Amino acid sequence: MLRRIVRVVLAFTSIPIVIFLSGAVAIRLFAQTPNVKLKVRAALYDRDLNLKPVPHLAIELRNLDNPAAAPLSIQTNLDGFADTELTPGHYQLVANKPIEFQGKTYAWNVDLHLTKSENSIELSNDNATTTDLSGGRGAQVDQLADQFKRLKPSIVTIWTAEGHGTGFLVDPAGLIITNQHVVSDHTYLAAQFDSSHKITAELLSSDKPKDVAILRVNLSAIPEAVIAPLAKGQGTLLEGERVFTIGNPLDQEKVLTSGIVSKVSDDAIISDININPGNSGGPLFNSSGMVVGITTYGIERNSGPGLSGILPISVALESLADAKAKAAAASLPSARLLPVIPPTKYPPEGLRALGNKAWEKKVYYFTAGEFEVEIVTPVTAFSAVKEQATRAEKERDKRAKKAGAPPSETPQASNIDAKYDAVIRLHARPRLRTAWMKSLGEGMATGGMAPNTMHFKADFLRMRLLCGSNVVEPIVPGRVPLTIVGQNAYVRVNDATYEGLYTYPADAISPQCQQVTLELYSVKEPDKPVTHPIEANAIQQIWNDFEPYRKVQSGSK
Repeated sequence: MLRRIVRVVLAFTSIPIVIFLSGAVAIRLFAQTPNVKLKVRAALYDRDLNLKPVPHLAIELRNLDNPAAAPLSIQTNLDGFADTELTPGHYQLVANKPIEFQGKTYAWNVDLHLTKSENSIELSNDNATTTDLSGGRGAQVDQLADQFKRLKPSIVTIWTAEGHGTGFLVDPAGLIITNQHVVSDHTYLAAQFDSSHKITAELLSSDKPKDVAILRVNLSAIPEAVIAPLAKGQGTLLEGERVFTIGNPLDQEKVLTSGIVSKVSDDAIISDININPGNSGGPLFNSSGMVVGITTYGIERNSGPGLSGILPISVALESLADAKAKAAAASLPSARLLPVIPPTKYPPEGLRALGNKAWEKKVYYFTAGEFEVEIVTPVTAFSAVKEQATRAEKERDKRAKKAGAPPSETPQASNIDAKYDAVIRLHARPRLRTAWMKSLGEGMATGGMAPNTMHFKADFLRMRLLCGSNVVEPIVPGRVPLTIVGQNAYVRVNDATYEGLYTYPADAISPQCQQVTLELYSVKEPDKPVTHPIEANAIQQIWNDFEPYRKVQSGSK
C-alpha cells in the first residue's frame, strides 16, 4: 500500500512551520476566528422622559457578509435586555414587529459592524422609525393604553360547565391564578387565550377560605402568551394610586377598567374600579403594570356604582408555591386546541330574510325520557324574542283600547341586529311530575284540597351528540343549577336540579351525518343513557338555519 506524505507550510510568521500529515487525502488547516459578544437594550422614554423597557421584543440579526446564512433570532427579557454571541462582521438588526407606545409605532432597522470582543446597541426613540397612529392630529394616549396592549396576552378566560371567569398567567410553567369560586369543583376546566386558542386546564392548588386557585396549562400551544409580573414587597401600591384590571365582564372579551385605590390593608384592597360578573379571578395592576391583587367582589350601594374589594396578591403566594412544587413532579396537560365559539357572528341579513315567516316550534322541541329538549339556533333565539315582543305589544294595545286611548305608535322592539353566536345549543331540562300521594296526604290532614306538589323527575348529568357513529365534541359542556319555586291554587313547586346547556359548532347537526342521535345521562343512572334519534326534517331545518352563516364564511352572497 502506497503512503503519501503531504507537506503543509503555514506562514503565520516569517518563520515557516512544517507539518507532515499521512493519509489518503490532504487536510487543510485554518485558524478559527473567535466569536464576539453583543448586548442589546430596548427602551423608550415617555413624554416625561421616563425610560420604559421594551420586553419580549423579537429581533433578527442578518449576516450581510453571508446573505445565505440563516438569521439569528433573539428576544429581550422583561427588562428590555438581550445577549448573544456571533462571528464578527457586518449585520443588519431588524425588529420583527413595530412597538406601539403613546400613540406612535416604533420600528428598528439598524446596521451593525461587530469588530470588538464586546459590542452593545441601544434601541430607543432616537434610532427608531416612528409612525403617528393618530394620523397627525396630535391625539393624547396615556401610559395605560400601552400597558393594556402589553399585558392583554397574559389574561385568559376560564371556562367551566357553569360559565366563565377570568385568570392571568404568572409563570412560564403555565401557572394561572384565578378565584377558587370560579373553578369550584368543576371537572371541565379550560383556558382561552384569544378567539381561536382554548386548551385544557387542570387544578393544581386550591384555597377556599382565601378564594384562590392555581391552574396549569400547556403553553406549547400558546407561543404568544405573556407572563403578568407580580408585585412583591412593601410600597407596591399606594392609596390614591391609579389601578386597572383586564377581564371578561358581561360576556365581553378582555376589557380594560380603571379606578383609584381608596384603602389598602393586609386582607383587602378597596377601589372604585368597576367589577362585574366575569371579572372574578382577574388581576389588579398598579400604575407600574405590576399585579397587586385579584379582582373578586363588588360592594353594592343603593345608588351609585359602589366600591370593589380586591384580594392582595400576597394571599395567593402560598398556593402558587404549592402549585409550582406539584407542577415539577407531574406531566403537562394536553396542548390540543379545544373547539371555540366562532368569532364571526350570525349575519343579521339572515334574520331579516325571515320576515314574518311562522316559527315551526315543534321541529326544535321533543321529549326524551325524563327530559324536555330544545334545540336553539340563532334563528330560533331571534324568533322567540320577536314573538315575545309581538305578544307584549298586543297586550299593550289591548290595555290602551280598554282605556279609550289610541294604539301606541312606538315601533315594535326588534332584536334584528343583536349579536348571535353561530352555534347550536342543546337545552335539556328535567321534567316536572306530580307527587299525588304527598298532595293527597296533605289534603286529608287539613280537611281540604291541597295544591298538587310537583318535583323534578331527574338530575341532568351529561349528554353526547353523535353524528353517525362519531361523537361531536362540545364547545362548552354546560351543566347549570335550576331552581323553581312557585304556587297557585292548583300546583306548587319548590325543587332544585341540574339542567344541561351544551354548545356545539354550527355544523354539528348536518344531513351529511345520515343519522344524528342525542344521548342523555342522569345522575340516577349515569351509565344508562336515554337515546333519541333526531328526525330527518329537524336535521334539515337546523342545517338550513345556518345557510346565511355558511355564505358569509365562504365569501359568497
